[in-house]
Amino acid sequence: MAVSGEKRQRKNNRVTLEDIAHYCDVSKATVSRVLNGHLNEFPVSEAMIQRVKGAAERLGYRPNRLARAIRNQRTSLIGLSFIHVDPHERSEDQISFDSHVMGDISNSIISHPDFKDYDLVLHDRVESADHPSQEGDFKSDLFEGMIYLTPTEGHREFLDVASSEFPIVLLGLIDGAEKKVPCIDINNRTMATRAVNHLIETGRKNILMLVPEKLQHVCCIQDRINGYHDALKENNIPESTEFLRTVRSLEENVAAFFSDLRCLDEIDGIFCPTDELAALCIPTLKEMGKKIPEDIAIMGFNDLPIARHTNPPLSTVRRPAVQQGRAAIDLLLKILNKEIPYEPGFHEIETELVIRESTRK
Repeated sequence: MAVSGEKRQRKNNRVTLEDIAHYCDVSKATVSRVLNGHLNEFPVSEAMIQRVKGAAERLGYRPNRLARAIRNQRTSLIGLSFIHVDPHERSEDQISFDSHVMGDISNSIISHPDFKDYDLVLHDRVESADHPSQEGDFKSDLFEGMIYLTPTEGHREFLDVASSEFPIVLLGLIDGAEKKVPCIDINNRTMATRAVNHLIETGRKNILMLVPEKLQHVCCIQDRINGYHDALKENNIPESTEFLRTVRSLEENVAAFFSDLRCLDEIDGIFCPTDELAALCIPTLKEMGKKIPEDIAIMGFNDLPIARHTNPPLSTVRRPAVQQGRAAIDLLLKILNKEIPYEPGFHEIETELVIRESTRK
C-alpha cells in the first residue's frame, strides 16, 4: 500500500531505488526502468513515470554514478580540456578567460537539457616544449569524450588521440584540424579583418596591433593577427614592424610599453585581440594626454563585461562563448548517443562587431 503524504529522506542516509519503490508502492525494477530511461523494455504508464520521478525529486534521490557505470559499462564523464597556467604567471587576459569565458562555456555545457546523465570534469593540460601530450594524458580519467579549448600549433597530439571511440570536439581551430575532428568557432580571421576595416573606415591609417605576450601562440590569436594583415593589404596600407608588437597584459607593463614607444605620436588606431589588453591601453594613453577616440581609436575582441565599463566604452568583436559551448556539447552528446557519426568539419558560429564610443568618428 502506498504511504500517503510527504515522506522525508532519512537523515544522513542516501535515498535508494528501494526507498522510491516503497514510497510509490511499486517494484524496484519499475523504478529502475523509469529513472534509467529503459522504458522500451516493459510498458510503463505516463502517470507512473511522473509518479516515480516526482517521488525521486521529493526524496532527494541522487543516482549512484559508480553503480551505473559498472552496469552500463559507461563512465558518463565528459572532459573539458584547457591549458594549465601557473597561478603566479597569469596575465589579465588569462584571469579573465578563466572567470568569464571558461565560466560561460562550462555553464552552457552543464545546463544542456541532455547533459543530466553526465558529469563534467576539468582537464588541466600542461603545454611545454619538453612535455608533449601522450594518449594516457587524455584517456587516464576515463572520459567518454572531450571538449578541447584553446588549441596551439605546438601541441597537436590530441588530433591523433581523437576517434569515434574517444570523440573530441575542438572549440577553436588550428591548421588542418577540421579534416580530423569536428571544430566549432567563430571565424577569428574574418572578424579581425572586419574590426581593422572599421578602424580604417573611421579614417585611421597608422594602426598598431598590440598582442598579449602570453597568448601570442594561441591559434585564435594568430588568426586575429592574420586578419589584421589582411585588412591592411586590402586597403593598400603599408605594414611596419613597429606597428605589430607584444606586451604582457599587466597595467605596469602596458604603461612602460607606451612610455618607450617611439612611434606613439604616429599612431591613430589600436587593435588588440583581447578586450583585457585594450582596456589597459585606455587609461594609460589618457594619462599621457591622448584623447580616446579623437587622437587614438581603440578596438578590442571578445566583448567581455569589461568592454562595457571602460571610459569610453570599448568597441569590440562579440565572441558568443555560451553559444559555442552549447553547440560543442550538443554535437558531442549526439555523437556519444549514436545519433550522428563522428565526422570532421568546421562549424562556424556567426558573430558581429559591437561599435561603442572608443572608435566613434
